[in-house]
Amino acid sequence: MAESYRVAAIPPYTELGEGPHWDIARQSLYYVSLTDAWIHRWDYREGKVYSASIDGIRFATFIVPVKGRSDCFVIGDTIRLLVIRWDGKASKATIVRELACLGPDHVDNRFNDGKVDPWGRLYVGSMLNESAGNPFEKATGALWRYCDRTGQMVEQDRNIYISNGLAWNRATNKFYFVDSGANHIKEYDIDLDGNLINPRIWYDFKPDGADPGYFGDGMTIDSEGNLYVACFNGYKVVKISPEKKILAEYKVPAKQVTSASFGGPKLDDLFVTTAAKNLTGPQEEPAGAVFKISGIGAKGLAMNEVVLKD
Repeated sequence: MAESYRVAAIPPYTELGEGPHWDIARQSLYYVSLTDAWIHRWDYREGKVYSASIDGIRFATFIVPVKGRSDCFVIGDTIRLLVIRWDGKASKATIVRELACLGPDHVDNRFNDGKVDPWGRLYVGSMLNESAGNPFEKATGALWRYCDRTGQMVEQDRNIYISNGLAWNRATNKFYFVDSGANHIKEYDIDLDGNLINPRIWYDFKPDGADPGYFGDGMTIDSEGNLYVACFNGYKVVKISPEKKILAEYKVPAKQVTSASFGGPKLDDLFVTTAAKNLTGPQEEPAGAVFKISGIGAKGLAMNEVVLKD
């Protein structure tokens, strides 16, 4: 089903690795260790991972670079969006300012995946914080667009269980979004202001109502419009065509697969984050590593930096 490919593990082993973002200028993969609020940078040339903690935050749910500022990034922390400063090597990063906060109506929620669209706009999903209940049972999450002009979060969709993968097909002006709790992918149109409209279920991982044993998590898109969806509890990433057919499955030696991103000098390596959460039993190494999958015969798109006013 899949072309011949190679899988290599990149430590450290995180409890919940997430949010892989390939930075072309730095030839580096940025990602987070969500539950212990660490950020990581894997330097392609050095083959080395640099890691940093951030005082004053509870989670680090995603990380995206800020356009024009080589040492600034936006991260999600519980219900706050924060600008942080990190040189990519120091063991500490610092908070610069708060961009936005969801406010008192959302105190039981937290952010999850966040990503930047082809026009530099930041989108982030929320979900019930695990400390407040089971997010598979309560659809308190939403999908948000951060408006830099007003500094406000603009709701795009609601009644979401677990917000996860985000991907844009610029050629067709479509947006794709994973709700892990509902275990499906939605497709949206995009209006001129960046609002996501006309939502519909595009791909259902349980079309006959049967549990496949895994759920869709983070995802990315290649240059031909195929989606690559991490399958949590599934040991794999699946490649889904625009015609909604599974074209390939890429296996990794970790059960809890959380997200995927293309990277490398030619954007033809697939970087896959994983977790090592003790949900139904201990997860042994290399669970929690990032995996580099090479030789899949596909090329990704350049990932975007968030555009913020000075």
